[in-house]
Amino acid sequence: MMRTEKWIAFTLFCSAFLTACANEAPLGSHVAQLRSEQIYNLDATRDNVAIVPTGNGERMEGAYHLYTGRKSDGLQGSESQVLESFAD
Repeated sequence: MMRTEKWIAFTLFCSAFLTACANEAPLGSHVAQLRSEQIYNLDATRDNVAIVPTGNGERMEGAYHLYTGRKSDGLQGSESQVLESFAD
């Protein structure tokens, strides 16, 4: 009889302890916030027209050399040091 009373008391204590630790978690709020922050801006192309440089690869090669400080070794046509450095 005493053993049953201890078991009931222990069960009530554990259930009360676990109930006190429960909280109202806003389930899914972090996912909803992350999703709202990652929505694709449909107007980004129009908004960033002034930022994106114009030109083809050969014209941009000079800007790349100025940026990196490398000298051009007489590149012609479609040769590119950028692509050659990735091949190594």
